[in-house]
Amino acid sequence: MIKNNNQKVISRMAGRSLNNNRRRSLIMIMAVALATFMLFSVFTVGITYFKMQKTQNIRLNGGEYDAILYGLTKEQEAVCEKNPDIKETGAVVVCGYVEETEKDKTPNVGLIWADDSYWNQIKRPAVKWVKGKYPTKENEVMASVDALKECGLENFEIGDSFQMKYADKNGSYTKEFRISGMWEGYGDTDTFYMSKAYFEQSGYELYDVRSTRYYLDFEKKYMPKKEQDVFLASMELEKQQNLFFLSDYSNALEILMGMIGLVLLTCFSAYLLIYNILYLSVSGNVRYYGLLQTVGMTGRQIYRFMHRQMIFIASIGMTVGLAVGSLVAFFLIPEVVKALGIREAVIEVRFHPLVFLLTILLTGVTIYMGSRKPAKLAVSISPVEALGYRVQTGKKSMRKTGNGNLILRMAKEQLAKDKKKTVVVVLSLTVSLCVFLCLVTLLKSEGPRTIVGNYMNLDLVVENDTLKEENHNDWTQIIDETMLEQMKKTEGVKDVHPIKSAEIMFPWESEVIDKWMEESYDMWMYYPYEEDRKEHQEHPENFGSFMIGIDETDFDYLNQLLQHPIDKDSFLSGETCLIYQNSLEFKNSDLTGKKITCAEYGNGEHTRTFKIAGLTDENYYTGALLGMPPTMIVSDRAIEEFADNTYVSKVGIKYEEEYQKETENALMQLMNDSSHYKDFSFDSKIEEAEDVEKAQGNMMGVGIGVVLILALIGILNYVNTMTGNIQSRQTELAILESVGMTEKQMRRMLMIEGLLFAGISLFLTATLGTAVTYYLYQSMNYRGVPFMIPVFPVFIMAVIVVVVCVAVPLIVERLIGRKKSVVERIRTVE
Repeated sequence: MIKNNNQKVISRMAGRSLNNNRRRSLIMIMAVALATFMLFSVFTVGITYFKMQKTQNIRLNGGEYDAILYGLTKEQEAVCEKNPDIKETGAVVVCGYVEETEKDKTPNVGLIWADDSYWNQIKRPAVKWVKGKYPTKENEVMASVDALKECGLENFEIGDSFQMKYADKNGSYTKEFRISGMWEGYGDTDTFYMSKAYFEQSGYELYDVRSTRYYLDFEKKYMPKKEQDVFLASMELEKQQNLFFLSDYSNALEILMGMIGLVLLTCFSAYLLIYNILYLSVSGNVRYYGLLQTVGMTGRQIYRFMHRQMIFIASIGMTVGLAVGSLVAFFLIPEVVKALGIREAVIEVRFHPLVFLLTILLTGVTIYMGSRKPAKLAVSISPVEALGYRVQTGKKSMRKTGNGNLILRMAKEQLAKDKKKTVVVVLSLTVSLCVFLCLVTLLKSEGPRTIVGNYMNLDLVVENDTLKEENHNDWTQIIDETMLEQMKKTEGVKDVHPIKSAEIMFPWESEVIDKWMEESYDMWMYYPYEEDRKEHQEHPENFGSFMIGIDETDFDYLNQLLQHPIDKDSFLSGETCLIYQNSLEFKNSDLTGKKITCAEYGNGEHTRTFKIAGLTDENYYTGALLGMPPTMIVSDRAIEEFADNTYVSKVGIKYEEEYQKETENALMQLMNDSSHYKDFSFDSKIEEAEDVEKAQGNMMGVGIGVVLILALIGILNYVNTMTGNIQSRQTELAILESVGMTEKQMRRMLMIEGLLFAGISLFLTATLGTAVTYYLYQSMNYRGVPFMIPVFPVFIMAVIVVVVCVAVPLIVERLIGRKKSVVERIRTVE
């Protein structure tokens, strides 16, 4: 048999069929365009968002690295240099601190030296700008803007000189330094970078487990826990060393899986959209396919005929979708974000050529998968069946009419009759809502106010920096009772919790103090305790420490953090105490129940004995200076009874409402009015949130863009689906109208159907969607932020969904159904 090549005829027929059925063709093109737009926008803006998230992490960490090693040996350095998986290493050595300048007596500024690799490679991505050059001479510094401000030198520029009293390992000195360079950026900015010449005479060494920080940047984007353990074993860490992998690096696989989950949800939403539109189109056009078979077209030719139609539709739809997606991603989102008031940086959407290819590929696969069943339906029906075929809205069944509202019952029956169509519409809307819920929850978790947090969730912590002076004569009670009362009376202040401290010493004894000092020296000192034991026995005043007094609120919060909570009454009465563990390798059972005796500093006759109730590593309750002996935490009543001379070392303040700028300004003014205003330091939650916001750049703005796109897609998805749904039901609706249903009743029925669609979708989103969101959230939650659904945006979206679900069927029915008479609609084959 001679093969009949009729490919051109089939292509021509496919084109004419689409042209003759413009409305149906337009709906299908819109479905493909919307699916393409959905995937392209999510990929483009999503990639931009996650790149910005990486930038945020680099800024918050103060550099581009994956792990940090505290302390370094020559052997460990050799291991890292030989390791092919390590891309870059950099070393930073703490080599002193600023004691005072001519402008400020209590600056909190450290002196560090960084090697070329750290400064030029690891640190550089976290630097906004650099002026001048890194110091090379002993008396030169590279100063950050914040460090100069902390020293009271905010008006100094490159080339200016200043006198500074500083301390290094060899002692305390006063010397003039010149600013060779300046920088501004992220991370630890309260530091002066020193020259190698300064570092070499400071007494500190590179291979020093106490002062060196060694930064590691790996080639791999992700390192599983087993590989981390192998690397840790290869480093052979000493007791005083620690190696930490950054949380986002350790959880990179979980974050990637969460991203893939979001992409799969988006693809599924696109599949449902295309499948529903094609299914409605084919089921409404079955008689046409049957007529084609009566004139001799085979099933394979019909399949090819539909294949050509889908190629035409896909070509036009994907072109439109990519064009609109590009317009929205690169132009509309930046303008919308700016309109929302987010103007901290240029909204730059990142693009990768693979996004085009991936979008086309996934859209093509989605179209193919979504068109297979409708195509099989068109081929499977015989010509005789097709000639008598009319669109069925579900299975017919004999039943009683029942009681109750007839219109409500008819709306319920419509959803129940054609379960497949109902499931597709509900799933389509639910998946879009689930994607929206996931993204808006993840976006909320990345907000500056969500990320920041400190001890007890305090809004402001004020510290007395004079207590950090080594000369006790410089200690001053700058936070006195008068200032505390003024803080409490400040408008907007809810709670004020002072932390009191008194210097103490520990007479030597073998059961607790001797064991503690041995472990403390092993962990923090260069030589063993044996060399200082005799001096400690004879002169305990040379080994000072602090007693810390806390109020009942502080105790309640601290007690719930303890692995083994302690008795409240015995602590508040002064019978027991807690010991700050200081990272020592003591177990709680090693010291709990034992007695410890302290003495007033310099007065060995004035002593008090406490029973140790437990250990804590919460560093909020430490003295201004941390020595080798233990730091005792007692009740404020106990410290007042024991010590004649106590200082308020810090104050924790809570506002009536978080982030009250007016309240904070009033408190700052209170400090500024003090004669010791330069001796205060602050830890402000508002400032921390502002720092995070700066580190994020326009990440949150782009995130809002992603959410807006998904919200729009969900709405358009439903609009397109319901348009096809109403169009396929024109004959049924016309028959109902012909037997007496009024326009008002029909509109009411459609409105109830919309409410049912909305209600079912919202219920599934609130249950199944929340579970999916929780799983994806936890897989990407490397910061440990508590799971919390943002109520306001979810509520607004729910209201919009209800309004759209009710309005769309009414609008579509009026636009499509009212253009023809009832008789014409009943006779319509489509």
